[in-house]
Formats: sequence, C-alpha cells, structure tokens
Amino acid sequence: MSPGQPTTLVFSDAPLRPGGVMVEGGRVGVAVNGELGMVTLLPSEALPEDEPLALVVHFADARIPGSVTFRLIPHATRAEHHVRVYRNTRSCESHWQESRQQRERSERCEAALEQERTRPEGPRPVDLTDLFEAGLVGNGEGVMARRVTKDITQRPGETIRITEAHSYRARKRGRVAVELELKNTGARLWTAEGLEAAELVSPEGVRLRVVRVWQSKPLGPEALVYLVVEAEATEEQSQGSFLLKLGEAGGARPLTVRGVTFP
Repeated sequence: MSPGQPTTLVFSDAPLRPGGVMVEGGRVGVAVNGELGMVTLLPSEALPEDEPLALVVHFADARIPGSVTFRLIPHATRAEHHVRVYRNTRSCESHWQESRQQRERSERCEAALEQERTRPEGPRPVDLTDLFEAGLVGNGEGVMARRVTKDITQRPGETIRITEAHSYRARKRGRVAVELELKNTGARLWTAEGLEAAELVSPEGVRLRVVRVWQSKPLGPEALVYLVVEAEATEEQSQGSFLLKLGEAGGARPLTVRGVTFP
C-alpha cells in the first residue's frame, strides 16, 4: 500500500464479524462493508515505509480459520489497490496439526540459536596452508567466486538493501556460499534469524541444505554489515538460479533475494 492511496480487499464467501477488523500500529483508516465483504484501507500521507503494519480480520462464522492476519508493506509508489481474498476452510484436526508443527519449528529455531551462541569458536584460517588443512583447496582446485550484484533482485519495499553480492563454490568440500553486503535504510536494528529461517530454493523447488548463517554484527540504521549463507551442494545440485530467503530474528522483516547463481 502507498501513503494516501486506498487499498480494497474483497473477501469471497467469508462473512466479516462486526467490529472484527483492525490495523495494528495505527496511521491507517479502515472502512468495512460487511454485506459486500469489503475492507478498504485508507493510509495516511505520513505513513513511514520502514514500519510494516498488521491487518487483522475476524470472520463471523464458526469455520476454521476464524481470523487472518495480513502483513502490510508501505511503499511510496507501488501498491495493490484491489485484492481478492479466498478463504480455504479446514478441519480442527488439520489446524491443530499445523499449530504443533509451528511450535516444533519454533523449538528447533531456539535450539539452533542456542547451539550457535554456545558453540566455541575454533581457530580461524590465517595462512594459505590452513586452507589445505581444512580441505578447501588442493589438487589444483580451490574456492571459485562470482560477483552477482547485477544479477539479483529484491522485493519492493524491503528496508534491508543489498549493496554488493558474491557467490562462492568450494568444489572439494561440496559447499556453496552467498556473501551479501547489506545496508539498513530503516530505523530499527536488523539481525538474521539463523539456520531454521534460511532457504536456498531452485525454480524447480529443490532446497539446498543450509549449514550456516553468519552475520558480522547486528545491522543498525544506515549501517553496513556482511552476511554469509553457506549450504551443501554438488555442482549438479547448484546449477541455475536460486531464491534466497532469510528471516529476521524476533521480527517481521524478511530478506528475499532472487537470481542467486554459483560459479
């Protein structure tokens, strides 16, 4: 949505509960037509681009899901003015199963973060010989690199912007990596969530196994940091263009990068 420009959501076969539509965070007016199933958002002219908002809609019937939450991304020029929403109802058992899976995923995230925090730092390679010992180079093979800054694209409206990007391949170890230089154009600190919220996916839906996410430091407003995502992949598995998705630790500002290729 854009400041000062209305956006209308039309809900098909989903009755709206009276008084059950709200925007968390303010600065957005809401007009609801329950008979037509329409919700019109009226953003103020002073809507900041670096603060995503949440639209919560509750339904009037007893079917599941009973409500839905939309993440609203402000953008100065790009906005969807008409959105049609279809509600796929399901059984309580299916809903509870998904809730269990989400809890298990959250627990795995917490365990992975704790493991990453408590893992002792090993010796860092400081000489070329250390790269041989680590199995990264040898027998005439080494680490290949490619600059991919001009090949990648991001979602409109993201406040975490990529200023430089490189990809790497360590053929002897069967590993690939993406190195990003990031700039925070927003007003809040940003930190990548970690392994559980990192994905490298091919257009065919093949997911590489991410083994490490490293960020040089938390990313403050107008600051620059380096972020590296490493994954296991043979040359055959890592051909073509990949989608990189990274979640924000404790937040709702993911980083989405398209067009990642490896040397």
